This record gives sequence, structure tokens and C-alpha cells, in this order.
Amino acid sequence: MYFRSGFTFSELTSTIAVFLPITSIYTSAIIKDIVANKEVTERTSKKYSVSFGVISCVISLMFIMYFVIIITIKAYNWGIADFDQFKVLLILGETVFAAYVGQIVHAMFNAEPAKVTESSSETAPSLAER
Repeated sequence: MYFRSGFTFSELTSTIAVFLPITSIYTSAIIKDIVANKEVTERTSKKYSVSFGVISCVISLMFIMYFVIIITIKAYNWGIADFDQFKVLLILGETVFAAYVGQIVHAMFNAEPAKVTESSSETAPSLAER
């Protein structure tokens, strides 16, 4: 939108300055997980529930759509009076979505491996044995 004259250079740099910290945190968590798992000897894959997949996709798409919409509205001056209103909307959107997107990124790229449980054929020790 900067190249279409929707933003001045000052507005562009301010917008990037708002986006950069949160985006860096998400990217850092993803890269940290990739680097930590660089030497996998066998093919492993995580399985997620359908509800986790749906929620992850819906929240992530809402996050992206919100920012695309407010950036487009600002660039074409369709209801945002000035750049200060736009910054408030950017910060508000990041605040609302950051907690949810952060949980998704953490669950997908930072989760601890599941612990193996003992077989169900064994009985639990009695209180006297503990």
C-alpha cells in the first residue's frame, strides 16, 4: 500500500514498528523449535485434534484478515480519520489476537513431548506401599 500512495514513509515505518515485535516473537518460537529438532533420526509427526486444527486456522485467518482490512481501509481513507486512529486499531488488534496466536504458536512449536504412561494391566500400589 505504500507503493500505491496509501501510506507515507513515516506511516509505513510506524506500522512496521508496531508489527515487528509480535511477529519477531512468533518467528523466534518457530525457528527455536526447528533448530532444536534439527537432528531427527526417524520421521516423527505430531497429531492434533480436529478442534485444535479448526480453532488454529480460524483464529489465524481472523488475525490476518483483521490486519489486511484495517490496512486497506487506512490506505484508501475509508473511515479512518487519521494515522493515530489507525495505530490504535493496530495495537488493539495485536493485543486481542496476540494471546490467542501466541498460544497456538506455543502449542505447535514449543510443546513438550508427551510422556509415556505405564500399561493399564498393572495395578496401582496400595497406600501402604507408597
